[in-house]
Amino acid sequence: MSSQYTPNLEAELFDYELPEAAIALHPAEPRSAAKMLVWKKGQQNLNACFTDLPSILPQDSQLWVNNTRVIRARLLLQKPTGGRLEVFLLEPMGQSMEQTLASTAPVKWKCMVKGAKRWLAGLASLQVEDVHGKWELEAKRVGMDEGVRFIELTWTLQGSDSGEFRQASFAELLEAMGKMPLPPYMRRPEEAQDAEDYQTVYAEVPGSVAAPTAGLHFDAELMAELSTVAEVHNVTLHVGAGTFKPLGEGRIADHEMHGEKCTVSFDAIRALCSGGVHRVATGTTSLRTLESLYWLALKWKQDGIRPAHLDQWAWCNELASIDQELNWDMATAMQWCSVQLDGADWTFQTSIMIVPPYQIRSVQALITNFHLPNSTLLCLVAAAIGEDWKDLYASALSAGYRFLSFGDGSYLEWENKP
Repeated sequence: MSSQYTPNLEAELFDYELPEAAIALHPAEPRSAAKMLVWKKGQQNLNACFTDLPSILPQDSQLWVNNTRVIRARLLLQKPTGGRLEVFLLEPMGQSMEQTLASTAPVKWKCMVKGAKRWLAGLASLQVEDVHGKWELEAKRVGMDEGVRFIELTWTLQGSDSGEFRQASFAELLEAMGKMPLPPYMRRPEEAQDAEDYQTVYAEVPGSVAAPTAGLHFDAELMAELSTVAEVHNVTLHVGAGTFKPLGEGRIADHEMHGEKCTVSFDAIRALCSGGVHRVATGTTSLRTLESLYWLALKWKQDGIRPAHLDQWAWCNELASIDQELNWDMATAMQWCSVQLDGADWTFQTSIMIVPPYQIRSVQALITNFHLPNSTLLCLVAAAIGEDWKDLYASALSAGYRFLSFGDGSYLEWENKP
C-alpha cells in the first residue's frame, strides 16, 4: 500500500449476520409495494413502502437516478470436449463499451469463466435460433491475468427468411444469446421474468453487468407521481462486477476498488449549481457519481486540466488540502465546472471508495437497499448515517424486511434543505 493516508478501519466493523431466509429471490409485486424503512436523523419508521415516497419527499426536491442499462452479460458455451463453460463478461478490451456493443467484428472481453480449468485450447461455441435466424458464437481464449480470462468472441447470423448471412452487432447477439447477470448469492436458475425484473424502468444506456438495485423499486406509475413533487435527473454509472467483491479480512485500506465509467450531462451539472436544494440519490451508484464530480472539480481546479479518473482515496490524501483551502460546497464546485465545461457533457472513470469519516456533499438523502455484510456498499451507508446503520439493519431483520438486490429498501435522510 501507498504511504498516503487512508482510513484506519477494519473490515470486521462492517459485518453482521444475514440469515439465508432474509435474502430476496424475487422482487415485490408490484415493485413499488416493497417495504421502505424511513430513517430521518436517527428516527426510524418501519411502516412505509415505496408508494409512500412522493409524500415523504419535500416539495421541489431533486431525485437523482442512474440510467445505466444491464446487458445480458452471461453466456453459456460448450467446450470442444463437450463440457459447459459459463462466461461472465466483465469489461471490453481495446475499445469502449459503446464501440464494443455496436461492433459487427470480433470483440475481446475480460471475463470470469466457470468450468475453464481444462479449457486450455480450442473454440467454445453456442448455437441459438430465434426470429432473426440462426446465431453461431465462437469463443477463443487469448490470455489471462490473476484469474481473469481474456476471450475473443466471433459470431454469425444466418437470416431466417433468406438463409443469407448478415451483419449483426454484439448488442444484438447478447439479446439473442445472453443471460441476465443475476447476483451469485441468489443461487437459483435464471427465469424469463428476470429480464424485466433486473432492470430499472428508466434504464437507457447499456453497459452494466449488475443492476443499480435501489431503482428496481420504481415502476412507471410511481415515477410519474414522483415527477410531480421532484425534478428527476439522470447520471450514468456502468456498474461492474467489482460491486460484489467483499472487503476481505483486515484493513479496509487494502481493498481495491475497480474503476467504473460515468457520464454526466451538462444539464445535470447545471442542476447541481443551485444551493438550498433537497437532493436525494437513488442508490449508491448515483451517490458515488455525484460525489466523484465534487472531487474531480477540485482536481481540475488544482491541476488546470480536466481529469478523466478519480482515484480510490483521492478524497483523503492528495485532494484533502485543496478541499480545506477552497472550502467549496457542491453548488460552488459545480458552478465553477459549468463555466469550464461550456456546454459539454463530462465522461470520466471513478474508483472512489466512500467509508467513514467521509462527509457527503452532493445530497441530503439516499434511497438504498439492504446490503451484504463486509461490502463497500455497507461502508457507504455507514459514512452517510454513522453507527446507526447497525440498529437500522437489526430493526429491518426483526421486522421481516427482505434483503439485497430484489429485497426491500430504505430512505435515509441526514439533512433536509428547504
